[in-house]
Amino acid sequence: MTLDRRTLLTSAAGVAAAGLLAGCGGKDLDDLLTQAATVPREPARLTWWVSEIPSRRGAVVADLIIRAFERRHPLVRVSKINALSTSDGNRSAIATQLAGGSPQPDVYLGDTTWPAQFGHASLALPVETLLPSGFWDAFPAALRDSSTYRGRAYAVPFFTDSTYLFYRKDLLAEHGLRTPRSWEELLHTSRTVQKAGAVETGFLWQAGVSESLTANVTEFLADAGAEILDARGRAVLGGTEAERAFSLMADLTARGVSPRTVATYKESDSQDAFANGRGLFLRNWSYAWVNASNPKVSRVAGRIGAMPRPGFEGTGRSGVSCAGGWSNFVNPSSQELGAAMEFARFCAGDEVQRLLAREAGVIPAVTSVLSGPQARAAGDPTVLRAADLRLVARPVQTPYYPQVSKALYTPANAVVRGSLSPAAGVRAAREGLRTALEGKAL
Repeated sequence: MTLDRRTLLTSAAGVAAAGLLAGCGGKDLDDLLTQAATVPREPARLTWWVSEIPSRRGAVVADLIIRAFERRHPLVRVSKINALSTSDGNRSAIATQLAGGSPQPDVYLGDTTWPAQFGHASLALPVETLLPSGFWDAFPAALRDSSTYRGRAYAVPFFTDSTYLFYRKDLLAEHGLRTPRSWEELLHTSRTVQKAGAVETGFLWQAGVSESLTANVTEFLADAGAEILDARGRAVLGGTEAERAFSLMADLTARGVSPRTVATYKESDSQDAFANGRGLFLRNWSYAWVNASNPKVSRVAGRIGAMPRPGFEGTGRSGVSCAGGWSNFVNPSSQELGAAMEFARFCAGDEVQRLLAREAGVIPAVTSVLSGPQARAAGDPTVLRAADLRLVARPVQTPYYPQVSKALYTPANAVVRGSLSPAAGVRAAREGLRTALEGKAL
């Protein structure tokens, strides 16, 4: 079986088909897997494409991991390549580099939405046969699902990220209000505190034209019980459940609970507004806890809480979170496949996972670590409550995910801005999904 580099179908990646086809030079996959299964007994050098990992205590987390690996494997030296700070930017940069057959980086940190795209384009080594028996039992099922494409895993878990509702404990207590059990209650609570003049904004989230909004839409739809794609990967979005989710997004801005500018927000925008004291509630990823709790950068440090997201009244569904995070991928063109695979496995092992719980402002991927002493000592509610969440995967089971994401966030943004009705937004999303799943540009 030979590797066939097909086009990574994403305009964001900016990859030319000619570059992809040049890729691996027709290397035999079985030979590559044999090389990757053997840890080198001679000196080797690895490069790791890694973005900055949030730190709890100021240490450079990636350096701690590298030193731990080198203690275990003294013949292997690992150096970092500093990745970009955004998922879309990283995808574009790394896909372009790998498409030309570059042997570096040997291992690269990638978003959990990437496996189908990179596996389809042969930009990541299939690793399923290189993992020990029972490997996936240690991880959330949603993480295995998002790591797999057509029965093969293309990513090795590193850390996860989940979303929470962050809130101002002081303002709720001041007005005798409880944390909201539903979105309907959140709307009412927000307006109550806003009308009292205690806060500018009720609910901060991410509704800009980007992948950030896709994650929000996925969660709102899951809250309402609406599906995006069925088990066969077909677009099935529609019905009253989907319209309920889109109606909430419209109501948030129409009723002034969220500012109109939320239609431009990504994660950092909403986080900064919350840390500056402008919001009562914030939906964001778990890393926001570390940032909002830091008195050096946050005006609300010591006055915030975190809880699973609420759901809609009458559905019995709450605590939904996108399955986010980052995994390690192995470059098929690496000249050190055995060392690269060993490093990816090491990052998924207990030693590194406990290190993440102790030092990093992220959620370890191994479920058992979440209840371990390192996690308890950190005292981070986003880690301690991670096992309580209902993780849902974005519609990533297609190599056309960038187009699928755009098909969701474009009409959703129009609904938030008020230029499209919720019903029309659902219809536009469904039609866009069908076009995207055919690999056509939107």
